[in-house]
Amino acid sequence: MKQNFAVSLLMLLILQQGLTLAGTQKQNCFNCPKFKSFLTCDTNSCDWLLLNGYWAGNTSSNTSLLVGGCPLGYCNSNESSKYLWIPADMIDRISDFVCNKTNRMGVLCGECLPGYATAINSDLLDCVPCNGQSVKRNWIFYILSFYVPHFIVFLVIILFNIRLTTGPVNAFILYAQVISTTLNLNAQGGSPISVAYGTHANAFQRSYEVPYDLFNLNLLSHLLPPFCLSESLNTLDVIALKYLEALFPVLMIVLTTLLLRCETLSKIRLSCCSCQKKCRIGTSLEQAFAAFILLAYNRLCEITVYLVTPVRVVDAAIQTVERRVYYKGDFLYNNENYAVRYKLPAYIFLVILILLPITLLHYPLKWIEKYILFKFRCLRNVYPAAKIAILLDTFQGCFKNNRRYFAGLYFALRLLLFVAYYLPVLQELLLQQVLITFYIFLIGFLQPYKNKLLNYLDISIFANMAMINVLEFYLTATNQRETDTTPLRACVIVESVLVFVPLIYLVVYLVWKITRCYHEDIRRKCSNCYQRIPGKSRSSQAKSRLNNEKALFDEICYNTIIERAAEQENDRNDLTSTGNTADTLTH
Repeated sequence: MKQNFAVSLLMLLILQQGLTLAGTQKQNCFNCPKFKSFLTCDTNSCDWLLLNGYWAGNTSSNTSLLVGGCPLGYCNSNESSKYLWIPADMIDRISDFVCNKTNRMGVLCGECLPGYATAINSDLLDCVPCNGQSVKRNWIFYILSFYVPHFIVFLVIILFNIRLTTGPVNAFILYAQVISTTLNLNAQGGSPISVAYGTHANAFQRSYEVPYDLFNLNLLSHLLPPFCLSESLNTLDVIALKYLEALFPVLMIVLTTLLLRCETLSKIRLSCCSCQKKCRIGTSLEQAFAAFILLAYNRLCEITVYLVTPVRVVDAAIQTVERRVYYKGDFLYNNENYAVRYKLPAYIFLVILILLPITLLHYPLKWIEKYILFKFRCLRNVYPAAKIAILLDTFQGCFKNNRRYFAGLYFALRLLLFVAYYLPVLQELLLQQVLITFYIFLIGFLQPYKNKLLNYLDISIFANMAMINVLEFYLTATNQRETDTTPLRACVIVESVLVFVPLIYLVVYLVWKITRCYHEDIRRKCSNCYQRIPGKSRSSQAKSRLNNEKALFDEICYNTIIERAAEQENDRNDLTSTGNTADTLTH
């Protein structure tokens, strides 16, 4: 009896002490900051819960706790939950805890750790080990893997006169460019692709990004392991360097044009002119220039948006404390160094990117051209008005005469989809859906193409984009990783099938095109064969043809001589008969 009473008293004391500790611990947790749904506390353990895709910490100019959105791949995230669990003992070093797994540090995890640098061939701008021994080798590897493939593509398009601005591939190229950038199935990390593919989610993304990203002039980046160029190059330097990658084929065309017009390089120019006559380079330069403008435009939009995108860093009251550079959180958005080195060149490219669709919508320089050429007649032989007309026609030639502005609308759609990138994920997907739906109705109502089948083709590809975007919106909005994942898994599988449908169309179209060209080439050769004399070479045929022509000429000349001799004989006989008649009459 006494033993049972002692045990009960001991259990009561332990329970009372536990309740006291729990109450004290719960009371201390009330002091943790609450940033709405961005940062909360677990009342039982006092651990903090940070929403995936966000950074928390303080800056050099503000010691209070701040929260801001970080780019995809910069901050740590929890694959099995919406929140990153931060232990109570790491609260004082919360910024280091959020950035440590990605080899990053600083505000918004925008800086790589010492000994690391931003990879030149990573879409997520990963920080990889970088040392002096591998840097020189990496520069050679970078040139061979980026610029040499671009040069090969340049030669193929020039020599074979490949047209990428024709109607059958117009909508497909737009789809391929946006599905690997603005309409990416990952939805800036908000879409749970891992629900259906688990650890193979990255492999699935590469399976469609590798073929589609070829049309963004991003040829080998997905196939190579991430590597750096220099530890001194920060993230914005790496992003700005991609301008040169995108414009390299365009610069090659400009250099080729100058080479063909240069009078000083006479020997090279003569060899180029002979190649120009054989390969018809002159007729394909305009097509190649238009093709590379088309391929580089979406990439240039992406780079420009990356350089000028700001992000808000807020306090517990969700009030903006600072504006930082999204992909380089250590830079304030109004920093003078950032404005001169990165923001100003990006804005210049942005103006050019806006002028291109405006020019294709309605050529505004037409009246300026007329005025200048009327006032300054000396410029008429210098101003390339005919070249500009040919260049515009390469973009607009597949459309009806009163619908040629649709070429500008397609470029404007690329730019507008990147403008939506400034919005939160759900608002971005909603705006993109509105734009795609508007274009579907616009194409269906106006029927811009000369060939009616191309109108239906573009509507089909845009409808495919719309269905993918709707599924992406549902996956991002409902994100039920912690509950039943069956509906999400079904949506991801349907989305995976839809994303490859345009690629199947491209393969079928290329097979049909190659087969058609092959049969036309055979038909052309056979028609030439029927015109030749069998068993003889071209030289012998030419000689026989000359001999036949000479024999025919000799025969004509002989017949002419005979006819003239016969005429002279008849004239002589007439004169003789006339003389005899006169003598008879006299007699």
